[in-house]
Amino acid sequence: MIIVLLIIATFVFAGTMIFSPGGLGRTITVIISGLIIAISLAALMLNNNYHWGLHQVTTTRSQSLVPLKSPEAALGLKKLGTGSEHVIVYRVAGKSTSVHTVAATTTKTKLTTGTPARVQIKTTRWRFQNHFTKLMFSLGNRSLPVVQRQYRFTIPKTWHVVTVK
Repeated sequence: MIIVLLIIATFVFAGTMIFSPGGLGRTITVIISGLIIAISLAALMLNNNYHWGLHQVTTTRSQSLVPLKSPEAALGLKKLGTGSEHVIVYRVAGKSTSVHTVAATTTKTKLTTGTPARVQIKTTRWRFQNHFTKLMFSLGNRSLPVVQRQYRFTIPKTWHVVTVK
């Protein structure tokens, strides 16, 4: 919405400067439309660089784990690229397919021993502070970026992590 407001204010500013005869009306229109342009540009810059109008919301979900194949191959470690990056492959109870952690710079994983076998996924995302900021800055984009995602795996001592190809 703010981009639409910026475009309209730019057309009003340019149209007034080009086609309107001099006088008090022209001066007031130029000042108001110029202020709208400046405020819109500043708001876009603040939203883009400093997440103005947004706040962080953290959601946590916990799921039970079952071994991938057997307790000897309970979790899989899949190397990416040159091998310095990796994802952990795991299987959630009640599902037949395996899942893996998200490979991103904002993702952290931690393995701990204990029972029961669980994975706790804590995701922090940006959310709009209110309806007005959502209306002004959403631009049709429904999903906001993830700030941080943390996986905490709790596995029994009998389970092992194996390398998956």
